[in-house]
Amino acid sequence: MTVHDVSGKFGKTLAVLFLVAGLFLTGCSGPPDPVLGGKSPTATSTAPPKAPATATPDPIEAARPSTPAPVTDLLITATSLELRDASGTSLSTFDYFQPASELVAGLSTAFGSAPISERYEGGSEVPPGTGYIWSNILPADPKSPGPEGDFVLMDGVPGGTSPHEPNTWVKVSSSTVKGVHISTVDGISVGDDAAEIAARYPDTANPQGSRLDVFVGHVPLPPMDSLSELTFSVWLLAADPLGPITEFRSPSPNWGG
Repeated sequence: MTVHDVSGKFGKTLAVLFLVAGLFLTGCSGPPDPVLGGKSPTATSTAPPKAPATATPDPIEAARPSTPAPVTDLLITATSLELRDASGTSLSTFDYFQPASELVAGLSTAFGSAPISERYEGGSEVPPGTGYIWSNILPADPKSPGPEGDFVLMDGVPGGTSPHEPNTWVKVSSSTVKGVHISTVDGISVGDDAAEIAARYPDTANPQGSRLDVFVGHVPLPPMDSLSELTFSVWLLAADPLGPITEFRSPSPNWGG
């Protein structure tokens, strides 16, 4: 039996295969094809510079609410109470048909304290209710319904119906309450000269014995039943017609011209 030397043939075959593989790899290692419309990439291309890092805000600082501007002025008209800051910007507005609790909360924030509450019996034209008093409590006036004070919110008609029966009304006896300046139409405040104001509003200035009443800021209301000349206004009172305005109330209803 003849034995063939297969190892020599096998070695030659492997050599040929390695030579072909080497040529194939050499042919694939040439320069890359150019990129259409751009530069050919190179192995030493530089990465684009990173944008500078920006400081991340402290999440606690970001979540902390800004301090609201303090109330410096309270403007009272026949339709609303408006809280303002020192720049004259309106911070919030309330009307007399809102629940008394909402006005009490807003005014407590404005004045920086809760009021003293006092029940009153009312009278022939004023139903019983609760007065909320800020700052000084004044001696009771038998001619005036409810408690007296520098600023009193009267809550006497909890079931009031817009637009003729407000839930609340106010009595103001001071130009400033706990640092908040209080004024009404045309910048009028308690302490202003009554005779000068009467001269500005001759059509609505009414002497009442030793007292002077002046009605300002009239707002017309829709007719009701047989009444057609209905208004709300701000009622200014002067204990002495030649003295200062001593109080104003709002809204003051006028059901007959």
